Amino acid sequence: NGKLNIFAGDPEKIISSILKNSNVKCVSWNRLYDPYSIKRDTIIKSIVTSSKIECDSHNGYLLNEPWNIKNKSGTFFKVFTPYWRHCDELLKLKDIKFKNTKISYANSKFKNEITIQDLNLTNKKEQWIKKIEKYWIPGESNAKLQLKKYISEKANNYSIGRDRPDKNLTSKLSPYLHFGEISVLEVYDKVNNEKKINPENKKKFLAELGWRDFSYNLLFHYPDMTQKPIQTKFNKFPWIKNAKNLSLWHNGKTGIPIVDAGMRQLYKTGWMHNRVRMIVGSFLTKNLLLHWKNGEEWFFDTLVDADVGSNSAGWQWISGCGADASPYFRIFNPILQGQKFDPDGDYVKEFVPELNNIPKKYIHNPWEMSMEDQKKYNFEIGTSYPLPIVDLKETRNRALSAFKTIS
Repeated sequence: NGKLNIFAGDPEKIISSILKNSNVKCVSWNRLYDPYSIKRDTIIKSIVTSSKIECDSHNGYLLNEPWNIKNKSGTFFKVFTPYWRHCDELLKLKDIKFKNTKISYANSKFKNEITIQDLNLTNKKEQWIKKIEKYWIPGESNAKLQLKKYISEKANNYSIGRDRPDKNLTSKLSPYLHFGEISVLEVYDKVNNEKKINPENKKKFLAELGWRDFSYNLLFHYPDMTQKPIQTKFNKFPWIKNAKNLSLWHNGKTGIPIVDAGMRQLYKTGWMHNRVRMIVGSFLTKNLLLHWKNGEEWFFDTLVDADVGSNSAGWQWISGCGADASPYFRIFNPILQGQKFDPDGDYVKEFVPELNNIPKKYIHNPWEMSMEDQKKYNFEIGTSYPLPIVDLKETRNRALSAFKTIS
């Protein structure tokens, strides 16, 4: 119930002006971990303390902050599994308490204050925003409701749901965590202490919270990882530039049903199931051999949970160039992935309606239908739905050869 004051410009100048022209007693914020935020906040801290005003920052974003987690040799963890094992043990020892503190917010009119409308945030994206608004209700109260629904309705199916895009069994808490609408410690605490969730589902879900932390652990120790591969040998990787294939991938018109369903789900809802994120990522970087930055930038622009740590860590993982990366030879076969994780084609049909009449046998590989079947189902491959833009087997072999050049 405070007042939201909005400013645009250089944060150092804005905060200096506020401190000079108001009776602020304390400046408080939650820490962030990307290079820009660390540099900015360090400068702001020095401005506040030199003004003889109380200054205090907190961890409101992670389970464990990067500088607090060290392995036995005193350095940081580069592999997720030992990292999370260590962090989870620390969290189990923590006495997590939640308290409501009454804060008196500075509530006066400040110099150079503007309105949300002045920022013109949505003008160019009005149509897209109207679509997105159908799927998300922002705010803390809805974040807490989503957590409650996840625990009561979905948590005991998570070990299956995390891989099944055709089932609505994931928490969808990632946007709320990204925007700070719910504390990750609260999510961890409530799930960890819920006796009705069986141990396997609990363990898998909490590990996903751990992966989010691990991403920031990597970003803190590899501050340029949003731009450069953690494994430097990938600086010599023979990526291809192909604007046409990139555009077809963006628009979900690759001719590979589960890839197209994922890319259309992303553009329609601002979100994509995690299993499908891995499939579309593997297709882009390995079958199309397009640079992982193409995917990282598109996701950052279109995801409602576009988190600087998780996004870049995820793309480096799937392309094989991260610290704890998917092995280069793991190239997801999107047909087999679709058949395994969307067995009836329900997910594909939801987002690729051109394939609604296609039988289950061909839903993930419609180009294999005979002419007779195409007539039977009133479907013409290449016209009703595009042919695959690449041959999956040929491009898999091409990717393996490309990886060998840098190994």
